[in-house]
Amino acid sequence: MIHAMVLNHADADDLTQEVFVRMARGLASFRAKSKFSTWLYAIALNTTRSFLVRRVRTQPTGEPFDSTVSAPGHARPDRMMMASELDGRISAALASLSPSLRAAITLTVLEEFDVAEAARIEGCRTATMYWRVHQARKKLKVLLGPDLT
Repeated sequence: MIHAMVLNHADADDLTQEVFVRMARGLASFRAKSKFSTWLYAIALNTTRSFLVRRVRTQPTGEPFDSTVSAPGHARPDRMMMASELDGRISAALASLSPSLRAAITLTVLEEFDVAEAARIEGCRTATMYWRVHQARKKLKVLLGPDLT
């Protein structure tokens, strides 16, 4: 989930470590009002959002994502190139979404949470999460339309 939000492997690795440190420090405060996974995802999402805000402030220009894709060594070069290009377009489309829309599509599509659970992780109403997923899909369809056919 973190990589889908920051779109950079090195940053995702650093943030994953930070999330586990925050989880360990906050474990005593876990009240079991929700599932542990919901609590952990909320920590990951909040940590990632804070990072994205800091990155926007310190890095106003440049590519916000790592568009490299790792393919098996036996893959055909033409397919590897097409996959890399598509991965770059998908990453650019995801990067163009606001953090809340990117989180919505990441939680529901990539992480396969149902909308109600994604809303609990985000700390919003279920109807709001449905709207965010709808908006994210609509924007991605416009940006990736030719690539989706």
